Amino acid sequence: MTNSQVPLWKPLTVRNFLLLYIGETVSLLGDQFYIVALPWLTIQLTNSGITLGTVLMSAAIPRAVLMLFGGVVSDRFSPRLVMLVSNALRWLLVVLFATIVALKMTQLWHIYFFAAGFGIFDGFFIPASKSIIPSLVSKDQLIASNTLSQGTSQLILLIGPALGGLLIATAGIEVAFVIDGITFAITTMTLLLMKGTTATVLNGELNQNSTSTKKTISLIAGIREGFYYAWHNQPLRIFLLVMVILNFLFIGPLQVGMTSLAHSRFPGGAVALGILQSAWGGGGLIGTLTPQFVKNLPNIGVLLLTIASVQGFGLFLLGFIGNIGLASITIAVLGFCSCVFTVVGITWIQKQTQPEMLGRVMSLGMFSAFGVAPISFALAGFLVNLNLTIMFTVAGSIMLITSLCLAANPSVRKIS
Repeated sequence: MTNSQVPLWKPLTVRNFLLLYIGETVSLLGDQFYIVALPWLTIQLTNSGITLGTVLMSAAIPRAVLMLFGGVVSDRFSPRLVMLVSNALRWLLVVLFATIVALKMTQLWHIYFFAAGFGIFDGFFIPASKSIIPSLVSKDQLIASNTLSQGTSQLILLIGPALGGLLIATAGIEVAFVIDGITFAITTMTLLLMKGTTATVLNGELNQNSTSTKKTISLIAGIREGFYYAWHNQPLRIFLLVMVILNFLFIGPLQVGMTSLAHSRFPGGAVALGILQSAWGGGGLIGTLTPQFVKNLPNIGVLLLTIASVQGFGLFLLGFIGNIGLASITIAVLGFCSCVFTVVGITWIQKQTQPEMLGRVMSLGMFSAFGVAPISFALAGFLVNLNLTIMFTVAGSIMLITSLCLAANPSVRKIS
């Protein structure tokens, strides 16, 4: 796959993309405060790891299920409108929750309600945010645009949680939620400032020229159309099915495994976990920038199989590594591989898909990761209770063997 050499800064000269980039960067930074604050509040209130897991599940399940509906709604009304409504509702939710926390009135059901609400709104926001970029920039700027978005995300993931922890320790947990709410207000304003009137957005006409987006699409029929489109596009069908398999084998073992490594194998506890998470973020940042500067990458099928093989081998190695430095290097490599493929994969889907179907197809792509996450978490947790080494070696071996088996199938290798 030949990479276009559009300068990384070029999409920032497009006013609408610049506003989107600023708003989402600010919002993502605020989300890091939420990501630290919500688990910390749960542990403080309940002192229960099981409760924390169910709180995270209460966000993950509606997020995964509603992503499919979110793609349909995004195609019907325009991604910008969906993002505006989602951000406004999340802002209201955060303000309400911050008030409850500040008044020392927090009960466990409040946390479940807040987490589930965020999961619901995320289910609509995520496919919209991934499908809006092709309507803002030209095709030759897609790699640079996705690189900017993903690279900034990785940078924030590298520094954001530490800032959130420091803020909570010095100013209080309610302040973290307040700042997250402020960032939602800012990103809502940047969306409103994008070229095009509010009336135009409400009519679903911003950068949406296809008449099919202007007709009424029932949610179920829209999801069915998305599945039908992806299923009858052979490269898309194979790509999405392979992603479901590989994400199932990778997401749970990595997330559960990193925490378990820090808790049971390395000294330092939370500090060790922070080091491992930073290693993932650092590797991911480099991986995100790589597609922009590497002139020639293999076709998407070969790249997918190569990365999956490396990740399977990396998981296997983590089962036996007893040194935090070596574990950090291994996790950095896994982050590098994951983010190289995220940029290339999202760009490939955007170019492969007709504009009027992009929201639904992107929602299927996101579902291939988020949809299998709860099951992958549960299975990884069960295996960790048996033995940490067993969990890593079983997951890594199966992923490596699966990648090699898929490599024997020319329809996977030749996805291009």
